[in-house]
Amino acid sequence: MPFKKLKGGDYLLAFDHLVVYGESIENDIEKASKQNEVVVVKGGHHEPWGTYNYLAFMNNNSYIEWLGIEDKEKAHASDNPLIQHTAYAHQQKMEEPIQFALRTNQMDKLIHHFNKQEIPYQGPFPGSRVKPDGSTLKWRMLFPKYQMNDEILPFLIEWEGEGNQPPNEESVNEMDFSTIQVGVSDIQKASKQFEQTYRLGQPKIIHNQNEHYIAEWPLDNGRLQLVKGEGLKANFGDLVMSR
Repeated sequence: MPFKKLKGGDYLLAFDHLVVYGESIENDIEKASKQNEVVVVKGGHHEPWGTYNYLAFMNNNSYIEWLGIEDKEKAHASDNPLIQHTAYAHQQKMEEPIQFALRTNQMDKLIHHFNKQEIPYQGPFPGSRVKPDGSTLKWRMLFPKYQMNDEILPFLIEWEGEGNQPPNEESVNEMDFSTIQVGVSDIQKASKQFEQTYRLGQPKIIHNQNEHYIAEWPLDNGRLQLVKGEGLKANFGDLVMSR
């Protein structure tokens, strides 16, 4: 799916996927399928990381990833920040959304931006997964540094070729991603960090009934919001994924 081009030649980031950790993701997806009528398909295995996943594809080129650990030694030894975060979630028994990815086709440009602005980061990390049909899916991930026990900064992903596409039309859920909310302790401070890190520009400020405000940015396929609180909350039609 093409990205919307902005003034100056940049492209609008898109919400790619929500990462949900579970001790038994098979039970989690069975519950999601029954309670919310969500179509979930097997993703595959990440052999070097000791992880595997199941996926729920949505209408507007987004999806939910249930990520599980099948080799604890590999997962805990990984230098990939997402796998480190997954291993941390395993230790803390955090069966919930733990991260999300913003999709880009300008990763090299973002790396240059990070270097120029002296923004600490890790990567890019190559990723690959053998799909159930035997083909190999490849991508790159870039991680602004963050403290996983204190804050969440989404990682950036760039897919090779057509990217992570559903195996067939029947695998796509008739619901769209609309909003991802990130809970933060200081909205003003976090807004500046998100602006600088992801080149988002100034946010739209929305005042709510709790005497707090929401900082909001447009994405290619939805909205990114910072709210007072903790954790992640993602909306896909009537489906809400949160702690």
